[in-house]
Amino acid sequence: MSIHIRTFTAKDIEPVLSIEKESFDDAWPRHFFIYMHQKAPDLFLVAVQGEMIFGFVIGEIREIMFSGISHKFKVGHVLNIAVKKTTRRMGIGTQLMEEIEEKFKKSGASKVTLEVRESDLSAIHFYLNRGYQEIGRVKAYYPGEDALIMSKTL
Repeated sequence: MSIHIRTFTAKDIEPVLSIEKESFDDAWPRHFFIYMHQKAPDLFLVAVQGEMIFGFVIGEIREIMFSGISHKFKVGHVLNIAVKKTTRRMGIGTQLMEEIEEKFKKSGASKVTLEVRESDLSAIHFYLNRGYQEIGRVKAYYPGEDALIMSKTL
């Protein structure tokens, strides 16, 4: 499958919402996607073949500050990633992660973090294989479930 990664455009909203709804019981509402596109349009990516969208990833850059003073330490944060169920395990998630991590690096980030459901063993395995390590846990981050915090040095 020949996939191309590009930035999200407004016309992509319906297929992205469809992938989100089939992937998560607590799917993000439409306005979250619109907000993230407005906030960091270059960090909202879609995986496409022709006109078909097969997955997406959304990231942000966080600048670490102490006592209101910037220390120029930037961290990439993966907020959401999903791949159409019928095309999982075909490398699309890997391509999306590689592209967002590269964008984080170009923005000056030295690390990347994400949260993942503790029960999502497939996703945890995927991130471990990409060099992520568990660095913490957030109680009840998801409805009725904890999140593992994972991180990777870029």
